[in-house]
Amino acid sequence: MDIPSKAFTYTIRHDTTSSVLAWATYLLAAHPTAQKTLRSEIRHALPRYPHFDPSQDISSTLEHLPYLNGVLNETLRLYPTVPVTVREATCDTTIDGLPIQKGTEIMISPWLVNRYTEIWGADATEFRPERWIADDGRPNNTGGVASNYAHMTFLHGPRACIGQGFAKAELRCLLAAFVRKFQWALDMEERDVIPGGVITIKPVNGMYLKLRPAAY
Repeated sequence: MDIPSKAFTYTIRHDTTSSVLAWATYLLAAHPTAQKTLRSEIRHALPRYPHFDPSQDISSTLEHLPYLNGVLNETLRLYPTVPVTVREATCDTTIDGLPIQKGTEIMISPWLVNRYTEIWGADATEFRPERWIADDGRPNNTGGVASNYAHMTFLHGPRACIGQGFAKAELRCLLAAFVRKFQWALDMEERDVIPGGVITIKPVNGMYLKLRPAAY
């Protein structure tokens, strides 16, 4: 029996974790093969009781799952919770040879950088978790591009987000628990899935999903 989708509507204000989780569920609804692959990986790593070892370090286990981290990083790349931010130069400096005077305000857009085709290639706007998996099958932290600065969701340097490690660990747990238990599809027109917001990016029309218990 279907679980009413209205009961699982995301009401998102400025909670960045719930916003990223909403976009992850959307991307996995739009890519059912990826959803199935992720569920298989999670269930293999975290089997059901009585086969589950209660002494297992779940956080470490999830951190080393290649596809889970690929899904998470692709979601963060395509839907950075803060799409635009501003920095002020505290001294005279240069950026790529361009002189910047002290006091100049510089707008930085993780949304644009994360989707820039000259950095990420022709498939920059496509959801492809495999780009975050190294040739040896382990997770990578670059997405296959040459510079870490190509992924600007948490920014970089001394003003980078100090909570990014905790945020990723929290999201791994939430997404793993969700995909392990349920399978889902989008319960709204995809054209109505519209990112928006001034401070954080969230679905302006909500995120409606039709959930079913995932069979073992």
